[in-house]
Amino acid sequence: MELSSVHKKANIVLTAIDLIHEFGIHSVSTKEIARRLGLSESTIFKYFSKKNHIFLAVLEHFSLYDQDIFRTSLEKAKKSTSREAILFYMDSYVSYYENYPQITALIQAYELFRGISELETRAKDIFLNRLAHIQELIRIAQEANVIKQDISTEILADMVHSIFIGLCLKWRIKNFNFSLRKETMHTIHLWLDAFSYKKD
Repeated sequence: MELSSVHKKANIVLTAIDLIHEFGIHSVSTKEIARRLGLSESTIFKYFSKKNHIFLAVLEHFSLYDQDIFRTSLEKAKKSTSREAILFYMDSYVSYYENYPQITALIQAYELFRGISELETRAKDIFLNRLAHIQELIRIAQEANVIKQDISTEILADMVHSIFIGLCLKWRIKNFNFSLRKETMHTIHLWLDAFSYKKD
């Protein structure tokens, strides 16, 4: 594939994300994507034969860094401290999102694409993989006696994940008028302090 083709495909995906961010999923059309990019609608279909294929590429873009973040945070959990690994995991996402607020329109991707089998399945996989990874980091922290062991790993992971999702939604509702990174990391530090073993 030529470099220009790769760029055009990427631009179509990024424009679709912008439109989801600005107007919601139901307002995204291949006609509007083409208009914004100064292309014909037939050119869009040259790269994506269906609109749902664009949305699938949008989901792939949304989860683009997941495996790298998962791998690096697990390495940190094993080589340094599990607390630092959790902080790294959270900071990686909030730093990326703060620099690219449009992508937070996909935080509720499962609901956005519900009822469209292929898209719903992919959105669910992204959600569950992220949840499973934070649960794994918490499990490692519990085994290392960093986080209390008398609380279910699943419940603790749900809390962390909910903090993140909730603050992203609040950030969007408040028109990005506070630092997502600062507020999220402050809250995660409080969460870690609340569920960590106290040092004498």
